[in-house]
Amino acid sequence: MPATPGQPTMDQATILEMRTLADYPPGLLGVVAGLFGRIIGASHGTDWQVDAMIAEGQAEFLRRFDPARDRVWVAMIAGVPHGALTIDGPRPESGRDAARLRFFILDEATRGRGLGREMVARAMAFCRDHGYARVYLTTLPGLDAARRLYEECGFRLIAHDDPPFCGSDYGEQTYEWRAP
Repeated sequence: MPATPGQPTMDQATILEMRTLADYPPGLLGVVAGLFGRIIGASHGTDWQVDAMIAEGQAEFLRRFDPARDRVWVAMIAGVPHGALTIDGPRPESGRDAARLRFFILDEATRGRGLGREMVARAMAFCRDHGYARVYLTTLPGLDAARRLYEECGFRLIAHDDPPFCGSDYGEQTYEWRAP
């Protein structure tokens, strides 16, 4: 489909690596929470709780962002965030020995163009370069494109929760990657 005059095109898509909070693109937190609310709400029947959970989780992460162990990759089109992926590094001081891949979502317009694959590849390269022995993530069943990306990187399903997730009929799944 041709671009509407004045609208950004996918050839303007880039991936911003947020190395410090100075790199934070304005509005990112709201964009990511909104995408989760809209997309996961439509696909899995979640309610307002998913928006709140994602916004609260991102705010908590940003408040303790540590450039030595954390990273965020942001899908940008013409300078505007259209999705993200976060690596929340291990926090031994709080008892967490694994990194967590979090907040991975892309706007519908950016999908199928390799941005997600590139973001996951960069995130896993970051984890390997930092010597992280384990990385885990939580997701929902039915998000098959993301699941395929995770499995291609070596993630394996290790747990499935039964309770409903944010008002839906689905339980979260936990995937884990271990360094060879």
